[in-house]
Amino acid sequence: MDANNTRRDFLAASIAAGGVLLATSQADAQTAAGGRVTAHVLDLYGGTPANGIKLDFYAYTGSTPALVKSVVTGADGRPPEGPLVLPTDMKAGRYRIDVHVADYYKKLGAKLPGGYHTRLSMEFDIYDAAQPHHLPFQITPWTQSSSVLPG
Repeated sequence: MDANNTRRDFLAASIAAGGVLLATSQADAQTAAGGRVTAHVLDLYGGTPANGIKLDFYAYTGSTPALVKSVVTGADGRPPEGPLVLPTDMKAGRYRIDVHVADYYKKLGAKLPGGYHTRLSMEFDIYDAAQPHHLPFQITPWTQSSSVLPG
């Protein structure tokens, strides 16, 4: 076997591997596309993503909330399991997320002010189940900020 054959074999193997990676990336993109609900919590007090904060996610049937998922964020401030709702489970309707802010800061040893909000609770409606929704939260021991963003 000469050097040219070795290079051709390497080139063919590289092209095949690249094709597999491209196909996998496209499949992942299709899975990620569509309706889903994601969350991200930033701790502005510590200047980091909120690692270890509990999130409870509810879906409403009529006026009654039912717990869908309870997760704890990872080092990046996001649930390590991925989206709170996957495209296959996404439905139009009313939802709520509870962010357990006081428990998080107590674990960190932060001194909480009197009259502190112990939990950030946000209720929202999803009208288009095909549209992705992102729930970013910014928290400190004194203030919280949240929104529902499409995409």
